[in-house]
Amino acid sequence: MGAVNFSNAIYLSITDGKLSRRFKTPNEHTETRTTKEGKLVHEQFFKAWEGRITNIQTKDTDYGKKWLVTLTDEEGDAILQMDYSSGYSQAFLKALPNVDLSQEVTLVPKLTKEGDKKKTTMFVNQNGAALKWFYTKDDPKGLPELRQIKRKGKVEWDDSEIMDFLEEMVHEQILPKLKSATTINTKEGVKTVAKTDESAYPATWDATNEEAF
Repeated sequence: MGAVNFSNAIYLSITDGKLSRRFKTPNEHTETRTTKEGKLVHEQFFKAWEGRITNIQTKDTDYGKKWLVTLTDEEGDAILQMDYSSGYSQAFLKALPNVDLSQEVTLVPKLTKEGDKKKTTMFVNQNGAALKWFYTKDDPKGLPELRQIKRKGKVEWDDSEIMDFLEEMVHEQILPKLKSATTINTKEGVKTVAKTDESAYPATWDATNEEAF
């Protein structure tokens, strides 16, 4: 399989409750900040993003495991990266079975602060209304509970069983409902790639890696 050019795709991450698109150089739409690693980045922020979900994958990166969600509209693809285990990704995945995958959704991340604590979530809107979670505390439908584990003498909460369950749900229930292939614009024209083909995403791309943008 030849290389795929992703110059026409938009790559998004989430920064402080807003969707973020990075650029190599600043422009009239970007804000410039220094990351905790000391890197200068130029970002354009969005409150929400709309499109039809056409692919969902996980990928191991230098910064940990990530979710990659492709949203497609008439202008092309946007690929949203979220931490594998986060309030954003869990809220998205818990609502996912209630999504009509034939229609567009609007993803709206949110961050709230309560004292020193931060709480993150993702609203999944469709047809003008926020979708309810399919998996709830009162009706978990098999979703495991948080477990307390002891690590290095400290008791911590562990959600690995929850994330394993949600990832299995995506593979068994969601991906089969999506089209088996998608088209990607390349310099050579339109190319078809299988939905589960990891080469459909840049191998080195990460939202914290400016060179990937």
